[in-house]
This record gives sequence, structure tokens and C-alpha cells, in this order.
Amino acid sequence: MATKTSQSATSADKPKSSSAKKKPDANYDKPDLREKLKEEIKAGDKGGKPGQWSARKAQLLTHEYEKAGGGYLDEKRTEAQQHLEKWTDEDWQTSDGKPADRDGGTTRYLPKEAWDELSPAEKKATNAKKQAGSKEGKQFVDNTAKAKKARQKAQE
Repeated sequence: MATKTSQSATSADKPKSSSAKKKPDANYDKPDLREKLKEEIKAGDKGGKPGQWSARKAQLLTHEYEKAGGGYLDEKRTEAQQHLEKWTDEDWQTSDGKPADRDGGTTRYLPKEAWDELSPAEKKATNAKKQAGSKEGKQFVDNTAKAKKARQKAQE
């Protein structure tokens, strides 16, 4: 009788990619300061629930890091930093402009241009989906197909 062996390799067995991305912390001239600020912001409730990370908390971290005298070793931004910069330039909001955290669960944030593309019924559907996932404890909940398409169109 043949024994079945596992085909999966552990991370130690896998070869390292020669084109590995540089660590994000490698671009900061004060990585310890940044890490300290990141932990404080993550633990706080500004920009999201305590212990959860969000794009808003990433914005706060950038602001606080630079305010505290932190800088960058390379002016070329990482892909994540470029995405955050673009996100910051967009007018993200809830469908009604009120805070997202509510008794019925967190409601959806989208760029204003995406909300403008959706009908009232489509807005209601994507908010309902987000709130249902939020009630289940999920921080990230996919958009409905229509909301996803509207978001992509807004980001073009």
C-alpha cells in the first residue's frame, strides 16, 4: 500500500525570488519611529476600529510620521504609497455623507464619482451587503457587481 506524501513545501524549502520587492520599511529614514506611530494609530479608534488597519489609518500614519520629522530614503514612492496618494486625492464618502460606523453595521465607502453612477436601489444593495458582512465581524466586504464597476469607472 502506497503512502500519500504531501506535495506542499514549507516556506523554508521554497526558493527566494530574485525580484523580491523591497520591504516597505526600507524606505523610511526613521523606521522605529514609524513603527511606534503605526502601533499607536492601529490601536486607536480614529479612522477605524481599534486593532484594525485601514486606508484612513495609513493616511494618519503618513501625516504623523512626517509631522514628527520622519522622512524617506528614496523619493520614489512604493506602489502602496502611490495607491494611498491616489486614494487621498479621491473624495471617498458614504452614500449619505454620514460616518460609516453605525448601529446596523458599517456602511460602504466609495469615491463620490462611484456613488453618482449608482441608482438608489444599487446604493441600497451595496450598503446592505457591507452592513451584513460587518455584522458578521468582517472588515472587508466585496462590493456588489454594479458598485465594483462604478468604482473602477471612477478610478479611470
